[in-house]
Amino acid sequence: MSPAGAESGPRPYPGLRPFHRDEIDIFFGRDEQVYSVIDRLGASRFLAVVGISGCGKSSLVKCGLLGGLESGLLRGAGSRWRVVEMRPGDRPMRRLADALLEESGLGPELGHERSTLLERRLGDGPLSLLETWERAGLAEKTNMLLVVDQFEEIFRFRKEGDSLEAEAFVELLLETVKAARRRELPIYVVLTMRSEYLGPCAVFSGLPEMLNDSQYLTPRLERREYREAIEGPAAVFGGEVEPALVTRLLTDMYDSDEPWPVLQHLLMWLWMTKERETGASPTL
Repeated sequence: MSPAGAESGPRPYPGLRPFHRDEIDIFFGRDEQVYSVIDRLGASRFLAVVGISGCGKSSLVKCGLLGGLESGLLRGAGSRWRVVEMRPGDRPMRRLADALLEESGLGPELGHERSTLLERRLGDGPLSLLETWERAGLAEKTNMLLVVDQFEEIFRFRKEGDSLEAEAFVELLLETVKAARRRELPIYVVLTMRSEYLGPCAVFSGLPEMLNDSQYLTPRLERREYREAIEGPAAVFGGEVEPALVTRLLTDMYDSDEPWPVLQHLLMWLWMTKERETGASPTL
């Protein structure tokens, strides 16, 4: 159950959910990881960010990577990005069509198209996403990034839904990347996936080869990075975390297997409790 007022305004710690795209100002402790994923993405136009559940891979992509790209950290790409963000769910082609039509994606250029029509067009062949991008006619020096979060959902869909659509969706991603590489197009694809699904990827032709070429296993934060992630957000909001509490939290994190979001959730509760007591940015 969420605490009272949990969604009443911005706070330094997001709790159990991943960081949002607009929270780069409180995203601390992962600078080295952000630089690494941007370099790898730039080198191959494709990146699979993998790791155990709760390791922070979605936050790394949705906040760190996107924030870095929009800050111009990808050499030669500039800072103009259209981001198509989706999860495969139970209808990957429909989810892709819906995401493409979002304002942050290709919606301003494809707004006249209906989602059902675009879904059918995406099913026409493995180059249909590329054709959709070409039809949109984005302004010069504008990049497109497709983020497929929780890619592991495609395996359930393949088993319980439509295996042909699942295979067509994966082929669409792979052929888009290959064409972007071959023609040096400003199109990039990023997946996030739990690491236990790496083996099952072999059921899709060409996917293991693509993963072998560009994959990032999300590492655990170092002690100094955990410290930054605890202290930095509080400072942004004009508060602070007592050194004794920081030390205790760091010790507990290294002595347990609890995922990082659990600590974020604890910090959020502590902040909200102190905030209600003091009516100002607190000291934890």
